[in-house]
Amino acid sequence: MNYISYLGAYSKERINFHKHKDYELFIYSSGKGKLHIEGQVYDAEQGMIVVIPPNTVHGSISYDNLQYIAILGRSDELMHIDAPIIFKDNERGDGFSLLRMIFANRYETQEYFNSLCLTFIHFVLKNIKITNPIEKTVNKVKRQMILKFHDSDFNVTELLKQSGYAEDYIRAQFKKIVGKTPIEYLTELRIKHAKTLINIYQNSMPLIDIAFNCGFDDYIYFSRKFKQVVGVSPNAYEKSILIENKG
Repeated sequence: MNYISYLGAYSKERINFHKHKDYELFIYSSGKGKLHIEGQVYDAEQGMIVVIPPNTVHGSISYDNLQYIAILGRSDELMHIDAPIIFKDNERGDGFSLLRMIFANRYETQEYFNSLCLTFIHFVLKNIKITNPIEKTVNKVKRQMILKFHDSDFNVTELLKQSGYAEDYIRAQFKKIVGKTPIEYLTELRIKHAKTLINIYQNSMPLIDIAFNCGFDDYIYFSRKFKQVVGVSPNAYEKSILIENKG
């Protein structure tokens, strides 16, 4: 087992998208903001605990002094977790207390430091929902979609066929668990990422390039889907962002 520990604050200006080869576990210790995980956006606030699996692109942006304490490393206990997990700390604030203790003791012996990290991992495992086999399969399907949504050749039907279940069955279970069909979920991922790119690059990246980077090889289709999900066209959304930033 090998861990590092750190704390910091997020920027108001830009999301620092990044990924790690190891697991990252962190808690927002103060403030508010937004957490982006490969196309998904979540409200970030004090007491939220997050588990990020290896090679998962993520980043946060601060709206009100958003700060965090985190550990980064490897552990056999986490190997079954292949999708991001988010949950609230308990009423006593045990998660925050453990991570604060981990950070305070980051220069102690490796053995003692690792034992503190392992205690926090056990706290996380105790508090996360244990999924049944079909939920785990749906989560794996979601994970593959999150990793490959930017590829216009990505085939949802082929992914469902590879799940180990009958295609119609896993499609129905996906909608039951997620609340959307696989295609609806994929489209939402792509449009959310397009919104993120528009917010980051504003008018410095052509909308047709943004569409391509989100898995759309047909701009007209992208524009139609964007308006269907967001309520306005990509061009109108980009203009509203420019006006908002000037104001």
